[in-house]
Amino acid sequence: MHRLLVVLCSAFVVACASGPKPQPASALDDVAPERPPFLDPGQILERLEKSETAYRIEGKDSPPGGWADQLWPQQVQAREAPKVLERDGVKSIVEWPSHPEAQALLNEAEPHFQAKRYDEAATLYEKATEVCPDCYVAWNFRGDAAYFSGDIVTALKFYRKALSLNPNDHRTWFFQGNALARLGRFAEALDSWAWCLVLNPRYPIIRQFFRANAELGLVIRDDVIVPRGYAERAGDAISVQFDPDHDPAWLAFANCKALWLGEPSHRVEMTGSDREHYTTVEEMECLGSALIVHANQRSEGKTDHLDPTLERLTAITRDGMLGNAVLFEVGARIHPQVVLTLEDSVRQELKAYVLKHVLVPVDSADGIDL
Repeated sequence: MHRLLVVLCSAFVVACASGPKPQPASALDDVAPERPPFLDPGQILERLEKSETAYRIEGKDSPPGGWADQLWPQQVQAREAPKVLERDGVKSIVEWPSHPEAQALLNEAEPHFQAKRYDEAATLYEKATEVCPDCYVAWNFRGDAAYFSGDIVTALKFYRKALSLNPNDHRTWFFQGNALARLGRFAEALDSWAWCLVLNPRYPIIRQFFRANAELGLVIRDDVIVPRGYAERAGDAISVQFDPDHDPAWLAFANCKALWLGEPSHRVEMTGSDREHYTTVEEMECLGSALIVHANQRSEGKTDHLDPTLERLTAITRDGMLGNAVLFEVGARIHPQVVLTLEDSVRQELKAYVLKHVLVPVDSADGIDL
């Protein structure tokens, strides 16, 4: 073990009593039947020191958005029109069945819609729903033609028809929310927008929408998990990287990531398998380690480099929602439609998280209750 790692970390070790509460893992995880408690930063450091694996610490500038893209690259391609199938209790996502005749009508209508000839487009969209009453995308398009023609009541009716056929497409929830807002039904609109974010947390259109419509008084907050620590294999060693210009807590995070990477026995202990894959157990342990160090720094008045994102993550953890944050920001990076594979109870919990910590009134966006 590199001596510098010991010197840098020894001052940051605190008891684990103030760490995040364990939460149930998602349906994506392999979890050991009797998973032991999460390790605190000191316990992680002790295991690294005793390991036969070589760990090399490096101070390194992190990318503008942290090392999120490197840690959690997208692994699953999203379906354009998702259909959720369930067999033997397992949900999978396929493309909604195509209908050639209806698709031909939608293609014919597109130039009219783009040219703002909404009546002509609406006629073709109506024909599409007549030849394929179950084509929910065609109902969405009928809603769009009515919406941009100024007939918001009719648009809402068509969007709701689309949702009755397929409640798993985030776009329909977004469209419905916009129509409800135009009708002055803001509580219902907020509910629809929240469902849009639940089903596709990283959907860029809804984020652009709120930036362009500040008069709505709502904002989608930026990511709260912005890692300034990272670990990767470097030959026979593990490179433990952290950005010295950010919160020292990220070194604890990087140490934890290094442990999961360099010590297969720990992965087996926590998940029952040495297979390297995304698991909320790993992310909860590593973020929890960072939060412990962050809290210790704060309590000692060492606030010069404390990251505001970790302040927010502390508040989220105290609300018992750290697992929701991990699913929303990390799981959805790897699999953009992962929520579609989960039970309704998980979706409901994620919606509560969105309404508490993501899609919030502008005047409360910067407030942190610690």
